[in-house]
Amino acid sequence: MQLSPQLQQQLAQAVRTSMRIEGYRNTPLPQVQAKAKVLMEQKRVQVSVPAK
Repeated sequence: MQLSPQLQQQLAQAVRTSMRIEGYRNTPLPQVQAKAKVLMEQKRVQVSVPAK
């Protein structure tokens, strides 16, 4: 699945926001982001992006 650069940026922001809410530090490690992306693709999890 190809993601546009804008969608990738929004996904990264959603991950950072979720981690901040859960009490994690603001900047996730690249390894954590990659692992989350792989898990989301395996489980077919999609993040809704509000339309503008």
